[in-house]
Amino acid sequence: MSKGPQDLSLAEKLDNAIKQLGAWYRISIIIVLVGLASLSGIISMSQFYFHDEIGKHGYIDEIYVQDKDITVLAFIPFTEDIFPAEGIVALYITQVWLMYGNGIVIALLSFLFVWVTYRGKAHTQEFESIERQFIRQSYLVNFETSVPEGQTRVEKILNEAIHVFPTLKEIQRKAKQKQTKIPYKLDQKINGDTIDGIVSTKKGDFIVKFYDKTVTVSDIKNLVTLLSKSRDKIFRVLCVAKDYDEELQSNKLIGIMDQLPKYFKLDLIFEEEHGYSMLWID
Repeated sequence: MSKGPQDLSLAEKLDNAIKQLGAWYRISIIIVLVGLASLSGIISMSQFYFHDEIGKHGYIDEIYVQDKDITVLAFIPFTEDIFPAEGIVALYITQVWLMYGNGIVIALLSFLFVWVTYRGKAHTQEFESIERQFIRQSYLVNFETSVPEGQTRVEKILNEAIHVFPTLKEIQRKAKQKQTKIPYKLDQKINGDTIDGIVSTKKGDFIVKFYDKTVTVSDIKNLVTLLSKSRDKIFRVLCVAKDYDEELQSNKLIGIMDQLPKYFKLDLIFEEEHGYSMLWID
């Protein structure tokens, strides 16, 4: 049985809100683009039809009236047959005004397109900022105040991570419906190096890498380079170690992490005797 909205955690509700906002943003953009394309098509067809009809009987030209010092539009027929030239000219003027009117409508739709794009991105960024703050707080609460449960190192840290990341929580819920554990891959080889645990999610791979030594800046850079060469989309990487060198535990850490050429989030975690503590939350 699936959970209703009232059964979701705050993190999951926030994640769903971001998804819905993104969906409505895309729908609004599509509606505006379809409107612009349809209006442009109508204008083009009406102009083509009008000029095609005019071309069958004559043409419209500008004539300068010297006595009155004005320029007027005149329909010049191909033959001397009686033809309602005034009506043709009036229709042409109507077409001109229609074109100007449609231009105004296009300008308004273009403004709406820009406004929807700007506001949609602004609201999405605001929601994502709130989500990042929530993830940081959840990290501190769940990882640093609870005792991890599980039979293996990977299983223990994943059991903590599902309370932080809605994407993992969704996978766990589906696994519970089948009465199984959250599915993950162990000891996977990526470009010759071993990754301890990988969970495939909608946002990309959730990766856990353990180190049984003091981790250095070089180790972090090598890990980023290794994963960046992978063809798989990566959602987040947890680097877990019992200790990190002095440089990573100094005030240089922010500069080091910001300069890493990565497209995914990377967290540095201390593995302690009865749980975990955070060194860096991306």
